[in-house]
Amino acid sequence: MKNVLTPTKPMAVRASADTPRPTSAAASADIPVVQTAAKAAKPAGEVKSVKALDFDVPEKIGKYVLQDKLGSGTCGIVFKARDDMLGRDVAVKLSPIGKPDVSTGKVPGAQRAFLTELFAAGKLKHPNIVTVYDAGQDGELNYLVMEQINGYSLKSVGKGQKLLQPFRALEVIIECCHALDYAHAQGIVHRDIKPANIMMGRDGSVKLLDFGIAVKTSVDGTAAGPTLGTPNYMSPEQIRGKALGPASDFYSLGTVLFELLTGKQLFKAKKVKDLFRVVVGEIAPALSDIRPDLPDALSDVVAKALNKLPDQRFQSGREFAQALQPIAEQMRLMAKRSRQQLLLIRQLRALDFFQDFDEGEVALFLNKAIETSCYDGDMLIDEGATSRQFSVITGGVVVVRRKGRVVQILGEGDTIGEFGFIHDDPSPLRVIAQSNVSLLSVNPDFLAELPPAVHLHYYKRISESLVHKISSQDRLVLDLEFSAD
Repeated sequence: MKNVLTPTKPMAVRASADTPRPTSAAASADIPVVQTAAKAAKPAGEVKSVKALDFDVPEKIGKYVLQDKLGSGTCGIVFKARDDMLGRDVAVKLSPIGKPDVSTGKVPGAQRAFLTELFAAGKLKHPNIVTVYDAGQDGELNYLVMEQINGYSLKSVGKGQKLLQPFRALEVIIECCHALDYAHAQGIVHRDIKPANIMMGRDGSVKLLDFGIAVKTSVDGTAAGPTLGTPNYMSPEQIRGKALGPASDFYSLGTVLFELLTGKQLFKAKKVKDLFRVVVGEIAPALSDIRPDLPDALSDVVAKALNKLPDQRFQSGREFAQALQPIAEQMRLMAKRSRQQLLLIRQLRALDFFQDFDEGEVALFLNKAIETSCYDGDMLIDEGATSRQFSVITGGVVVVRRKGRVVQILGEGDTIGEFGFIHDDPSPLRVIAQSNVSLLSVNPDFLAELPPAVHLHYYKRISESLVHKISSQDRLVLDLEFSAD
């Protein structure tokens, strides 16, 4: 006995299993479309529709018992299935066997996608790429057997949905960077990076899937072919039918990151042809304008990923991931802080020393700092002694003396210990508490444990503080000498 599955709506020329919707010039722009390379210099006008998939679905194909439908599209229908022989659950994608057109020799899109995924499956074995176990033909159907992922696609946490925590969104994109680096090293450009093609397992795993419109690169690392993809996530060069390299996939991944962080698609238009013009011609909105609560450094990373010029984007997944990793770590620290700790971080940012640091950077300092309380008259730093501690005064007043003379009076938000922290030399100054004083102190090892960009930021700020302090101390000595005369 057979179950009959007959999609009733016309489909786009190229669609993933989760987008069984019609495509026309006025259709939703997140549906994959096709455009010939010869016409790619201009944005697409009418997008041709083709006959929907229409075939009988058997209860079993090969050794696999089919169960519930997971998704459908013009290039295949995906089912949960059971491999009784090996005792495991799998996902099976079915598509009709397509024969070349007698007059043109062209192979139907669903058949091309099946053959392309077979090619990719033979080359790609990576923990962040869905594993293909088996493939074949049975009767009039192609079937592709994949691991079944217990989870959900990023569509459920993207546009209009409840968003992931920002640090988790970055971690997911970092995993995708690793997957794309591997695929590119095997000479494959994905071409259809979008939320629906990225799965999150409930075990925390991240899997990239659907290589149905992937292309093999030539010796120069680029690939040519017809304009295929999903408009909202296509790179400018992909829309224009230009040669594609890894940077095209990283642009698409950048659009996914933007959507995960904002809940909005990067560009929108009522018609696909208008969307194409916007993607090609308009600068992407700044993340900081939409999410001013996120670090400026993250806005810079997103802007680089979405640059119109391929050679100005990230050229590898490693480079993209390295830019995101320290930001993700800072944001993860922030997410784990209690409300009281978050309040403290915001209070610290109001102090002079921390004003140029974002909350994540302050959290890294606080994570390594030792909180110290001192009393009126306590010697904090003795002249001629070596101390490697750098401290930020969070309460109270201290007096700084040089050769017995007062050269500076410091309070909340000021710093002490820069000279020994940077130079590891005996202190030329004596620092004494003039009231009860509270300090946050770190050792030089603190810098070594920071991400490079944050390390540089703190070193530069501490150095500036040292230069300013020396200058102001000299001015105070001159003023005192002038007053004495």
